[in-house]
Amino acid sequence: MTKFILVISLVWIALIVVLPLTAQETPADPGADVTYQVSKITPANFPVALAYAPDGRLFYTEKITGNVRLIRADSSSQIEPVINLPSDSLVERGLLGIAFDPDYAENGFIWVVHTEPGTVTDYPANEVVRFTEQDGVGSDPQVMFSASITTGELKHNGGNLHFDNEGRLYLSLGDFGLASNAQNLDALPGKIHRFEVTPDGLQPAAGNPFPGSSVYAYGLRNTFDFTVDSVTGAVFGSENGFHCDDEINRILPGKNYGWGAAYGEQCFGQGPLDFPDYQPPMISYTPTVAPTGIIVYHGAAFPEWEGNLLFCQWNTGLIQRAVLNDDQTQILSITPLDLQGVTCRIDLTIAPDGTLVFLEPGGIYRITPS
Repeated sequence: MTKFILVISLVWIALIVVLPLTAQETPADPGADVTYQVSKITPANFPVALAYAPDGRLFYTEKITGNVRLIRADSSSQIEPVINLPSDSLVERGLLGIAFDPDYAENGFIWVVHTEPGTVTDYPANEVVRFTEQDGVGSDPQVMFSASITTGELKHNGGNLHFDNEGRLYLSLGDFGLASNAQNLDALPGKIHRFEVTPDGLQPAAGNPFPGSSVYAYGLRNTFDFTVDSVTGAVFGSENGFHCDDEINRILPGKNYGWGAAYGEQCFGQGPLDFPDYQPPMISYTPTVAPTGIIVYHGAAFPEWEGNLLFCQWNTGLIQRAVLNDDQTQILSITPLDLQGVTCRIDLTIAPDGTLVFLEPGGIYRITPS
């Protein structure tokens, strides 16, 4: 699903494939009656990803400029960018994900994903870059991982990264426009990777499902974003399908999410789904909605939403709030938030006070209780 160049319809009717509990078994949703207000924090130039530093400052990436910018804890914006990384920003390329190192308080490391500019003789690559930040100034960018876009594709980059509760780094890469990449365990694209961070760089994490490989899960067309639950460690990803089958997935080690396999470009349920290690989605949308940023909510501002899964949709501009069962394997209900005339197209995160912060291409917004 192309997120950045879609023509947005006025009306979207989605066939949502889920496996809910029966109405008699579904518990009441305590979050249904929560009231809140939406306010603008700042204009922004195509922001893509958000991350809070431990001291309450908000950092974000700009897709087109290659700038990492910050908003101070008092909500004022720093005029100068933290750092600029020259990036190829064509279509879905650019400066994408951002994450703080688990030991940021000691080392000042911030990790980002961007598309390095290519040349006529050298393919561009999606790179994981680590730089050091102090007092709002970034320095010493180091390329820690690189995946060459040998297909020349401008879309399906994936490009997000997050740390888990044990300090391991996860990275999403789209299929780079070649569906067979997603099923090829020797190819980097079409996967979620998991690494150990060592003094020598990134290494495949111990305990990965394929020994000696960084591959954690495969068969993915374009997982634009994913999240690691800060309480349980469960991983959930937003998956952009073909003309159908946008998905929300519970990402499990060694599982195959189907893209590029037996059913190819057919819609969900129209082909054989008994290929090895197949993991069905929690939700499948047809027509597509282009799910993007995704989080599991834990915070003081909205206690009724505790443990809910929230995700944005590029096509509709909605934030969907999904109530999960106790073991986080099933969605019990799903409800859109009323964003009061604003849209969430790209990413969302939780502020230190538990309020929600989200992005659309022209600005950054906050949801607070009312």
